[in-house]
Amino acid sequence: MCESKLVGLKGCSADVSVTNLYIDQLGITEGFLSNLITSQYDTPKELFDDKLGLAWQKIKTQFLASLTEFIAGDTVIDNRKVGQIAKDYTLQNAALTGGKYGGIRLIIQPQTTSFLKVIISNILLHIEATNTNVPVLLFDLQTGKLIDTITYSTGGVEQYISQAFKSGRSKVDIALVYQVTMPQIKTVPKYGSCTDCSGRVKDVAICPFVNAIGVEFNYSAGVISNIANKGNTYGMSINYAVECDRDAYLCSVGATMSLALLYATAVEIYDYALTVSPNERVNTTVSLNTEQLAQARDIYAAKYNDEMNITLKSFRVPSDRHCFKCRPNQRYVTVLP
Repeated sequence: MCESKLVGLKGCSADVSVTNLYIDQLGITEGFLSNLITSQYDTPKELFDDKLGLAWQKIKTQFLASLTEFIAGDTVIDNRKVGQIAKDYTLQNAALTGGKYGGIRLIIQPQTTSFLKVIISNILLHIEATNTNVPVLLFDLQTGKLIDTITYSTGGVEQYISQAFKSGRSKVDIALVYQVTMPQIKTVPKYGSCTDCSGRVKDVAICPFVNAIGVEFNYSAGVISNIANKGNTYGMSINYAVECDRDAYLCSVGATMSLALLYATAVEIYDYALTVSPNERVNTTVSLNTEQLAQARDIYAAKYNDEMNITLKSFRVPSDRHCFKCRPNQRYVTVLP
């Protein structure tokens, strides 16, 4: 949603643009949008936001397509499973007492040059199938806040959850836990031991960016206490993938594309005015000059092409060996029809 901060709409909506660029500067005001609006939108602001988002999506697609040579082909850096059944799979852990929660802790520490996201795709609790609708809690351990609650339907059955976490070039510390009120098969972060000099279980570094370990703590009245890393994930297994976060990278350089975004948004609005609005608009008391709308649309399409070509010509490949390849700077031409 970073595009909403790059280009704004003045008036009752009171948008604030960090680039000081507003669609009103091109003559597209709330009043003009209200003349175009159809039953698809409740307000002119909704129409503007929709076309701004569409313009941003097109810019992202064109920008990345123009930089194909520079972008690492494999956007999935790594994917792993945390929580392996111990060699003696018959070994059962007893239920925890005192309102304790147990599960898996993921500490994501990307290099400062990488934009990454971690996606947890599946979860499996190695507990009896009679345990149904078990609440699995997702915590941000840096803030102690509960992020989400997932209802795990049936014990012993893998469930798709699709939870994504963006690192933003900074540390992420999350825990996926449940109240361990039932016996469970013993699971370890990964096969093989990993201990420090004192014999204590260490975080198991599964890939360069993620440390995975079992975790146990108390949770009551919205407060986490007595956090302890464990070599046991309390019957929990998850699958995750580490991917390049293209959206976060493009947002980080979004200001350099803000003028192109302004023109692209105008093109989307005029396209809407020329195709959808004539037959479906709510306000039919105002006449629209389609010839003038088409001329304005062509003017801003040309301005978009000029601005985007300048942006791509001056682009420098970021120093991110995981998501980009180093290549000499080249010029690319992108045309908005």
